[in-house]
Amino acid sequence: MLRVRSIRAGYGDLTAIDDVSMAVGEREIVGVIGPNGAGKSTLLRAITGVVPLTAGSVTWCGEPIDRLPTDARARRGIAMVQEGRRLFASLSVRDNLVLGAYHADRATRQAAEDDVLELFPALRDIRGRTAGVLSGGEQQMVAIGRALMSRPRCLLIDEPSLGLAPFIVDEIYRTLPTLVELGVAVVVVEQEVGRVLKVVDRVMVLHEGRSVYEGSGERFRTDPDALASVYLGHELADQGGAA
Repeated sequence: MLRVRSIRAGYGDLTAIDDVSMAVGEREIVGVIGPNGAGKSTLLRAITGVVPLTAGSVTWCGEPIDRLPTDARARRGIAMVQEGRRLFASLSVRDNLVLGAYHADRATRQAAEDDVLELFPALRDIRGRTAGVLSGGEQQMVAIGRALMSRPRCLLIDEPSLGLAPFIVDEIYRTLPTLVELGVAVVVVEQEVGRVLKVVDRVMVLHEGRSVYEGSGERFRTDPDALASVYLGHELADQGGAA
């Protein structure tokens, strides 16, 4: 459904990711893990068009989209929950949600809102509150809900556990398999490796802007030292090439 081929992207003269490829199938959860500065967030921003490519391509259901603006990619079914939630603090929960479906008619928006409230029932009684007074967990639910209002086929989520209490993170991660059941593929960037490995079908490991592993997450679930081996093997290979 979503295919990234040998992309390079960055900020000014800084290349954040280089020669990165990945694929996401329908109803699949793909985890993107790696240390700080590995390029995980840049990968998602490149897919959505927030950061332009300097090489490579992105295709959606066989259609090249890397030259399309961000809003056109969103209309095709790709939505993103950015790191830090990025809500409109002075607007109500409901208004933040509605903005996720600003292009839809009233009936479609209402149906989408009903679906979001079924997924996150804790939001039902706080729809009139301003987003700025919510807890971090409530804000994250609103941020995910806003992205889902556009009825995406692929949801990109950047660091959903950042700054949240563990029990809130558990609740958010419990919704991901439900999204898959509803026909949504999910790509989740996460620092908490153990948590994301519990739900993903496949995992990509980024290190210093490059993909050093893509495949089943089972390898890392069953062998706690495997991830370190991936990093170490990559570093040794680089040193050997340099030598």
